[in-house]
Amino acid sequence: MAKAIHMMIRVVDLDRSIAFYNTALGLGVADTYDFDSFTLVYLRNAEADFEVELTLNKGRTEPYALGE
Repeated sequence: MAKAIHMMIRVVDLDRSIAFYNTALGLGVADTYDFDSFTLVYLRNAEADFEVELTLNKGRTEPYALGE
Protein backbone atom coordinates (compact mmCIF):
# COMPACT_ATOMS: atom_id res chain seq x y z
CA MET A 1 0.00 0.00 0.00
CA ALA A 2 1.41 3.38 -1.00
CA LYS A 3 1.51 6.19 1.54
CA ALA A 4 2.34 9.88 1.43
CA ILE A 5 5.66 10.72 3.04
CA HIS A 6 6.27 14.24 1.78
CA MET A 7 4.31 17.40 0.92
CA MET A 8 5.66 20.63 -0.62
CA ILE A 9 4.13 24.04 0.05
CA ARG A 10 5.27 27.29 -1.58
CA VAL A 11 5.46 30.13 0.92
CA VAL A 12 6.18 33.87 0.83
CA ASP A 13 7.14 34.37 4.51
CA LEU A 14 9.41 31.54 5.63
CA ASP A 15 9.70 32.51 9.32
CA ARG A 16 5.94 32.95 9.70
CA SER A 17 5.30 29.60 7.98
CA ILE A 18 7.81 27.75 10.17
CA ALA A 19 6.20 29.24 13.29
CA PHE A 20 2.72 28.22 12.09
CA TYR A 21 3.63 24.57 11.45
CA ASN A 22 5.51 24.40 14.72
CA THR A 23 2.57 25.75 16.71
CA ALA A 24 -0.22 23.97 14.81
CA LEU A 25 1.40 20.57 14.21
CA GLY A 26 4.49 20.45 16.41
CA LEU A 27 6.82 20.27 13.41
CA GLY A 28 10.40 21.50 13.73
CA VAL A 29 13.08 22.32 11.20
CA ALA A 30 14.93 19.15 10.21
CA ASP A 31 16.95 20.43 7.22
CA THR A 32 17.47 23.67 5.34
CA TYR A 33 18.95 24.01 1.85
CA ASP A 34 19.65 27.50 0.56
CA PHE A 35 20.16 28.06 -3.18
CA ASP A 36 20.58 31.23 -5.25
CA SER A 37 16.93 31.56 -6.24
CA PHE A 38 15.09 29.48 -3.62
CA THR A 39 15.30 27.96 -0.14
CA LEU A 40 13.95 24.57 0.95
CA VAL A 41 13.07 23.91 4.60
CA TYR A 42 12.03 20.41 5.70
CA LEU A 43 9.82 20.13 8.78
CA ARG A 44 9.07 16.98 10.77
CA ASN A 45 8.56 15.64 14.26
CA ALA A 46 9.87 12.54 16.01
CA GLU A 47 6.47 10.82 16.03
CA ALA A 48 5.94 10.46 12.27
CA ASP A 49 7.90 9.86 9.08
CA PHE A 50 5.87 12.48 7.18
CA GLU A 51 7.70 15.67 6.16
CA VAL A 52 6.48 19.08 5.05
CA GLU A 53 8.77 20.90 2.63
CA LEU A 54 8.46 24.67 2.60
CA THR A 55 9.72 26.25 -0.62
CA LEU A 56 10.59 29.95 -0.63
CA ASN A 57 11.20 31.37 -4.11
CA LYS A 58 13.40 34.40 -3.44
CA GLY A 59 12.05 37.70 -4.69
CA ARG A 60 8.42 36.55 -4.59
CA THR A 61 6.24 39.07 -2.75
CA GLU A 62 2.70 38.11 -3.74
CA PRO A 63 0.86 35.08 -2.31
CA TYR A 64 0.45 32.08 -4.59
CA ALA A 65 -2.87 31.28 -6.23
CA LEU A 66 -4.31 27.79 -5.90
CA GLY A 67 -2.57 25.52 -8.41
CA GLU A 68 0.19 28.01 -9.22
